[in-house]
Amino acid sequence: MCGRFCLDYPRASLINWYHAVTMPEIESRYNIAPTTDIVVIRDSVDGRIGSMMRWGLIPHWVKDPKKLPLLFNARVESLAIKPLYKNAFRRQRCIIPASGFYEWKLSSDGKSKKPFYVSAKDGSPLSFAGIWETATIDEVVIDSCTIITTNSNALMRSIHDRMPVILTPETWDTWLTPSGLSEDILMSIILKPFSSELIQLWAVSPAVGRISNQGKDLIQPVNE
Repeated sequence: MCGRFCLDYPRASLINWYHAVTMPEIESRYNIAPTTDIVVIRDSVDGRIGSMMRWGLIPHWVKDPKKLPLLFNARVESLAIKPLYKNAFRRQRCIIPASGFYEWKLSSDGKSKKPFYVSAKDGSPLSFAGIWETATIDEVVIDSCTIITTNSNALMRSIHDRMPVILTPETWDTWLTPSGLSEDILMSIILKPFSSELIQLWAVSPAVGRISNQGKDLIQPVNE
């Protein structure tokens, strides 16, 4: 799963990295949590655009989000099956950029959890696969999104059995196209866990567990 991540790149860097024609003004954030607004990259008639969306999917047909679970992650195995995701999976796919993400490892006695920070070895953004929707709630239009998860790779497996789907640059065009694509094509892109050789992880302070805590110190390694 992915319930916390950070984004620490200048706006200009994201524009260059994703070849985007627009990008919102952003500040570095080191403890991004569900229900907050996050940067999302999607396709448009003018090219790739960056915008802010609520992290926590609200399907277009929902009238009362309080009756929904908080859909901040969507399992890749459910995308083509569950009504919550089917529409967006077919035509409203996006990329959610991150500097890294946090995952918690359960202790052997099951009584405590230890946080770890995961990022790219080369310092480049991690491009999470996502889907997005537009819903109207009490006459307010809300754009929202969720991060897709898959089975963990070999490196992550010692911490958790799930991880975000991380897209490589050569898959971006196919993933972002708003036209309908076959499920086989889409699944071939997102079913594979990201290469263990391209990411790194280390233990971090339990302070990340409190949403109000922010700052670059949250991603600094600590002795295990």
